[in-house]
Amino acid sequence: MVEVVLEDVTKSFADVKAVDSISLNVNEGELFFLLGPSGCGKTTTLRLIAGFYKPEKGRIFFDGELMNNVPPNKRNVGMVFQNYALWPHMTVYDNITYGLKVRGVPASLRVKKAKEILRIVKMEKYAARYPNQLSGGQQQRIALARALVIEPDVLLLDEPLSNLDAKLRLETREEIRRIQKELGITTIYVTHDQNEALSMADRIAVMNEGRIEQIGTPRDIYNDPANRFVAGFIGETNFIDGRIEKIIKEKGLAVIKTVTGEEIYAKITGGGFSRGEKVSCSVRPERIRVLAGKIREDEVMNLFPAKIQRLTYYGFAEHYILEAMGKEIKATNFSPRASKHREGDEVYFTFDPNDVNVFQID
Repeated sequence: MVEVVLEDVTKSFADVKAVDSISLNVNEGELFFLLGPSGCGKTTTLRLIAGFYKPEKGRIFFDGELMNNVPPNKRNVGMVFQNYALWPHMTVYDNITYGLKVRGVPASLRVKKAKEILRIVKMEKYAARYPNQLSGGQQQRIALARALVIEPDVLLLDEPLSNLDAKLRLETREEIRRIQKELGITTIYVTHDQNEALSMADRIAVMNEGRIEQIGTPRDIYNDPANRFVAGFIGETNFIDGRIEKIIKEKGLAVIKTVTGEEIYAKITGGGFSRGEKVSCSVRPERIRVLAGKIREDEVMNLFPAKIQRLTYYGFAEHYILEAMGKEIKATNFSPRASKHREGDEVYFTFDPNDVNVFQID
């Protein structure tokens, strides 16, 4: 197992900084995700780690050893590509053992290693087949086996599930995490799929325009996003803009007046906010409760009238589009069995001050 460290790494193409002074560390045996929209620099970062690109500035270390001038074939890195990159004229067995053969591993040991890795990826009975005789998920497992059989120090995965359908993505996602944890290999995984990252990662680096916006566990990033970009990119949220009208220091609360005049109570930590400051409140749909009937507004903090504009039933949840505060507010109810709400109903919605993330905006 190897620790991977990037210090102030920059890579440009012409006059565009694809990676702009990023620093991060990936712990030994960690499943670490680079997550962000297309063009944010995540694949360039992966290729810098692999050695396909050289940084113009900064340093890359594997277990304290400087890698900047080490060629890709000397880094002992296994890579799984988006398009699998399997040899179509070779059997599964030959695809898997190709890297071992190039490294001069004896035939008897190649057989032993291939059998073991096929067992790990649960593909033993497919050894004699060709890639075109396999499903997309099976091909991805073989691509993963080929990368793992050489016993790399670091495994790199570049959008490995993007060519699979939704059901196969879920199945293969679970298999990749199982295999990575079984082998304990340091793994860096690139994706733009938030659900993929949240469900699999030990930690995530959220990237945007070549920079890292936040690094943390899935729970940290989802519940406590560092800024408005992270809050909007990771999962669904409602943004409600306003100004800070009052700060109640003894309770750690800010009172925020929205552009349509409502007052939102939000929990704030630290001393970075001031009265009159323009801010944006982020509230996740699942943190919002939709209520019916007569409710005294002085008994509930953050209680607002609304009209159900649209209601979609998914079995496990109901998703609401509420008309309120001069905009659409999304809410999700994960216990819809006894729900009696209907489209067009006049209702109230509420959320806890602790469930509001507040961001400073210009």
